[in-house]
Amino acid sequence: MMSHRLSALMAMSLLALTGCADFGGPISGSGQPVLSPEERRLQDLENKTAQMSRRLEAMSASGSDQDLMRLRDEVRELRGIVEKLRYDSDQRDRGTKEYLQDLNSRLQRFEGAIPPVVGAFPGTIPGATPGTMASVPSAAQRPAVASPEEESAYLATFDLLKNGKYDDAIRGFKSMLAEWPQGRYADNAWYWMGEANYVKRDYTAALSSFQSLVDRFPTSPKLADGLYKVGLCQIELKRSSEAKATLQRVTREFPTSNAANLSRQKLEQIGG
Repeated sequence: MMSHRLSALMAMSLLALTGCADFGGPISGSGQPVLSPEERRLQDLENKTAQMSRRLEAMSASGSDQDLMRLRDEVRELRGIVEKLRYDSDQRDRGTKEYLQDLNSRLQRFEGAIPPVVGAFPGTIPGATPGTMASVPSAAQRPAVASPEEESAYLATFDLLKNGKYDDAIRGFKSMLAEWPQGRYADNAWYWMGEANYVKRDYTAALSSFQSLVDRFPTSPKLADGLYKVGLCQIELKRSSEAKATLQRVTREFPTSNAANLSRQKLEQIGG
């Protein structure tokens, strides 16, 4: 039954892929369109989404728990990239924005179609001290797909943030987290609430938000970025030794991530 449901989802998604963004622009001497860096990123996301759908279809019948967990993480990471592009899309044309929204929706459907893995979430943060034990949601506590109400609230609040209405966005994210503390967008809400406070230079509040992400959602695709932002807040609050330890943790646990590269640069600046 699961295999039939996934196959149907993949068929619809692959049909949708064929009608997605039209990457226009000048034509090169070889007859191929010359894509801007931004268009190449969108095309790369589209290709990865198509690959993801094929992998999900292949795993539906025989995929191991570990494979399913890895695929779920990859889907959520792609959704994070799409979300970041939407955040930076104020000057983009309407068609591109609508395309990103469509791609995000399809990635969410893929994520919801991956069967949950019992016991997938560890009980502590890797390398955590006894004082930083994480209160981690189990697979049963956290829904596979956001409810329509949660998604609507998140997107509306995200638009407030994107439009520079930081106080309203902070209130919106707080309201979301009160209503859906273990929702599918809860880790994102903590992260973006931290960003809003950081832009306002309220580093104490920003630190609290980023630390909540780290403590509550140690499997989040935003963990590395959240830890890096914890380190930045600690620097602003003149907590240098803690900042060095945090940034070193990023480089140790996520050595190939962009957050690790930024952490190394920051450590050089502060003599860490």
